Amino acid sequence: MSRLSLWIDESERKGLLAVGGVLAQWSEIPSIVEAWRDMKEKADLARDTEVKWNLSPDHPMRKQLESSGLNTRDFAEKAVQFLVSSRMFFIVAVMFEQRKMSLWKSVWPKASVRDFYCEGLKYVVQRAAEEVAETRTDGCVVVCDTPDKIRRGHRAVHEAFAEWYEQGVGVGPGKQQYSSPLKDIGFHPTILLGDASFHDMLQMADVVVGLTGDWVASIKDGKSNPWVTQQFKALSSTFRSKYGQPSFWGDGLVLWPWQKDLWESLKADLGE
Repeated sequence: MSRLSLWIDESERKGLLAVGGVLAQWSEIPSIVEAWRDMKEKADLARDTEVKWNLSPDHPMRKQLESSGLNTRDFAEKAVQFLVSSRMFFIVAVMFEQRKMSLWKSVWPKASVRDFYCEGLKYVVQRAAEEVAETRTDGCVVVCDTPDKIRRGHRAVHEAFAEWYEQGVGVGPGKQQYSSPLKDIGFHPTILLGDASFHDMLQMADVVVGLTGDWVASIKDGKSNPWVTQQFKALSSTFRSKYGQPSFWGDGLVLWPWQKDLWESLKADLGE
């Protein structure tokens, strides 16, 4: 039996939410995790250390790196190199706040760009569904890092996925590749919730989504960061790229709502 797995995390900046992560063969997860832990050990980190793209000042990983003479960028580059050389590919949807927040917060004080988490997740799942249908695998298991900061929390995610499971998630960039209910192609009936503190695959999703969010935010703010650009350019070689315009643009990387000027600026930053 061949089955895919989709590992999801999210990363928020001011007015921007990146949702997405890693698509990999379910049977290969143990070997991928073992190799990831080997990478941590070679950097003098404990094998069970939680890896994150953006570290708080008191995060255990930061302290372990400092004690071994490495800085966070050194390890981030190793993590990106690992992901680029892996047997996985990546999908990220970047959502932008478009509402008049002063008005919305008067009605819903907790309103934020995280309200669009489920919409971003939908675009990612669309692409996973295409992959399942095209490769004729036996389905897909979706695992999300606990999305406890979104409005209505876990319930919103489960309700959205239940609808996609029974009615379909809509077509992806392949247009006619797949639009039927997820249950018809063997998706697991519900999303599973995990914790990146303990699961290495969700740590990998954190790196993918965190780097993508940093890169898009830097270009949106007109403050291109050469190091971030270099890391994303390397990582982008393994983004899903079957139906992009061209390569991964619009396939492995999605902007919602689409912004032409930002789209062109992102391409220009990568020299495309």
